[in-house]
Amino acid sequence: MVRFEEGRSISCPPLFEGETYSQWSNVMKYFILAQDFELWDIIEEGYIETPKKKKKQMSENDTKAKLNSRAMHILLCGLNEEVSKKVSTCKRAKEMWEKLERLYGKEEKKDGAPSCANLLSSSKVDGVLALNEPEVSSNSCDSNSYSFDELQDAFDELYLEFEAMNSKFKKMISKLEIENDFLLKTKLDFENQNEILKNDLEISKSSNDVLEKENLDLQVKLGSLTKEKEIISYNSSCHIMAKCSHCHYHGHSIHTCPIKEEKII
Repeated sequence: MVRFEEGRSISCPPLFEGETYSQWSNVMKYFILAQDFELWDIIEEGYIETPKKKKKQMSENDTKAKLNSRAMHILLCGLNEEVSKKVSTCKRAKEMWEKLERLYGKEEKKDGAPSCANLLSSSKVDGVLALNEPEVSSNSCDSNSYSFDELQDAFDELYLEFEAMNSKFKKMISKLEIENDFLLKTKLDFENQNEILKNDLEISKSSNDVLEKENLDLQVKLGSLTKEKEIISYNSSCHIMAKCSHCHYHGHSIHTCPIKEEKII
């Protein structure tokens, strides 16, 4: 009976120790996809926070931030201490993934099999693609020549990269269209608010005109009251300075003269 060894745990991410990056990145990609498709979208596309003006937009930002944190946590759990130090300062999962690709992916391509660019730029590929060129003798083949299978693999890899880029650009266009719709809606909201403010301004001007008219009326009434007060004050002063024709004292008239009243008594 054949016995199989125990495989890797499906609950733990694959560990990257600085070698065989392409193999590790493929396994890690499928591990993340198995956790949540949206986690891989965050790593591949990243995310941009939208202005927090409504509860719905705040909720979307929180959801994206949580997905980004989960993706970064999975990536860091799949790196040894030495590698994790090089990407620990990254703020986005997309930034972390791209930095790993720059640090280890390019070095692996230099040390390993020829890349697509090298294959397509070689003289052998040029000879295959130029169908009208004279046949190349077998003596012209050197150590840099490639087999048909290698060329086919290079073509398949290019095609997959093209499909990935095409899918990525389609998603970017869709995202830009959504952002454009959001900006148009925001513009309409600002225009509506501007109209409301204009109406409020007109109402304020009308109210101001009414208040100015009332102020003028009050000033006229105040002027009239001031004149009446001056007349009353003048009459009062004249009454105080009145001189009695009987006793010749100031301050009362003959009708209210106290000396005359005493004589009568």
